[in-house]
Amino acid sequence: MIAKISTGSDPMGLVRYLHGPGTATPHSYRNEAGRLIAGGVVIAGSVKVTVKNPTRWGRDFERAAATNAKVRKPVWHCSLRCAPGDRRLTDTEFGDIAQTVAERMGFENHPWVAVRHDDDHIHIAVSRVDFQGTTWKNSHDRWKVVEVMREVERERGLVQVDSPERARRRQTSSGEQIRAVRTGKVPQRDGLREIVTAARDIAAGRGVDAFEAVLASNPITKVQVRRNVASTGRMNGFSFNLPGYVDAGGKSIWLPASKLVRGLSWSQLEKVLDGAIPERLATESEVPRRQAEHRATWEARRSEVGREQFAAARWDQARAGVGEVAGQIRAEQSAQKKWRQVETALTDQDESARSAVVAEGQPAAVKEAASRTEQVAATTTTAKRATAEDRTVPQVTDVAKFQAERAAKAADAAKWTKVAGGGFSRDAITLRLWVAEDGAWSITAKTDPEKVFLSGQADTVAQAQAAAAAEAKKQLQAYWDRTPQAQRTAKATRAFQCVLADLTPTTPADVSASKRPAKVTAASKHPSVLDQLARLLPPEPPRKGRSNNGPSR
Repeated sequence: MIAKISTGSDPMGLVRYLHGPGTATPHSYRNEAGRLIAGGVVIAGSVKVTVKNPTRWGRDFERAAATNAKVRKPVWHCSLRCAPGDRRLTDTEFGDIAQTVAERMGFENHPWVAVRHDDDHIHIAVSRVDFQGTTWKNSHDRWKVVEVMREVERERGLVQVDSPERARRRQTSSGEQIRAVRTGKVPQRDGLREIVTAARDIAAGRGVDAFEAVLASNPITKVQVRRNVASTGRMNGFSFNLPGYVDAGGKSIWLPASKLVRGLSWSQLEKVLDGAIPERLATESEVPRRQAEHRATWEARRSEVGREQFAAARWDQARAGVGEVAGQIRAEQSAQKKWRQVETALTDQDESARSAVVAEGQPAAVKEAASRTEQVAATTTTAKRATAEDRTVPQVTDVAKFQAERAAKAADAAKWTKVAGGGFSRDAITLRLWVAEDGAWSITAKTDPEKVFLSGQADTVAQAQAAAAAEAKKQLQAYWDRTPQAQRTAKATRAFQCVLADLTPTTPADVSASKRPAKVTAASKHPSVLDQLARLLPPEPPRKGRSNNGPSR
């Protein structure tokens, strides 16, 4: 597992992030029952939360931090992500891992919670100050949590992740990261770091020329090497470049070795290259001793095979490191694509909701339709002046039909409520309908969303909404058929019929041929704006009682 740690001073800011829609990727995952969970869900911790108020732990953190005002950053935040290739962990397994981290790190008695986001990671939030003002010391936490992660991997059979080196790496800049995501290419700094450090380890003890030869023959990609020599002839180190990495002017971007890893500075690299040659002998079973072979010759053969085996393994490790960075870039590109899809869906939903509001609110509808009708009339007048006097008014039947269909779709879309992270929900008496952005849908109990009655998959969100509504209608009809006759009161019957009508797709208003405007000539009067408006708008629904198109909440 991969851990990432940060500290802060704003508990409620962390609450808004962990329980919000997300920034890099939408916060959503499917639980064991297959239901889409949007936003963060608390799965473990030492403070109590409720279903109605899952964010109350932020207020507890604030009260705890107030007991010791000397602590400037009382919030400790750690994200734990499964390595690529790991199996999917359940909420219980992630909760147990969070409890293990709390006990090994020593904050189990402090206020803390574990919040799950996606299928592969959780977040642990800790108040470093407890309610008595005692502060948890988080010194060397980045290395302590790595030891805990290695222990968790061994106990639960997860992918073993290499522990990071304590030697600080030179981090890529934000510009390099943005460029990498845009172009899909690994940042030059990250690629060179893996290749150059592997070449250093392989050429250890064999000098500068061997180091350059190993770099030139590396199996990953071509690397250009340049020696940095002072005017006095003193060697100051190396600079490297990968072909294709140029600046805005087209010049190659050369990176000094010390800008990759501190251990590649010339003072450190010279010690490795001019030092003792590491002993890398192959096993006796791999290189058996020949009959009457001198021992020194046998040892030399074992050493040669051992160096070849080490070089192959070291290049494989470097290739895996470059591949991991490339995977992160692809994940970032996929995240951006997913956000664009979510934003597009939200935009379409907002437009549909706005259309529904306009269709229901007569003043806004009258104003918009009147404006469109005036445009039609103005266009007609201009055309009449340019042509004969007996030109007809353009037919508006198709326009009215289009508006009726759009209003019907908007009325159906307005019945669904957006949920954080992408997706929609809708209630129908005792049932709750869920639709995800990928077309998955499910019907659960309204009071217990974990209790799933039906689920399915559709190609689009609209199809999923229609399928969920149709199945919910069948469920309610079956429930009504089982209801005893004595309980079918007039009030219950009206409520049931209202819900069935709500689940039934809205039918567009009929635009018959008899409503088409008659042909007019120059002698006839032009139809007024209100006359054309009456033809454009669908019939006004009855306002007595509850609207059949309104959502059943």
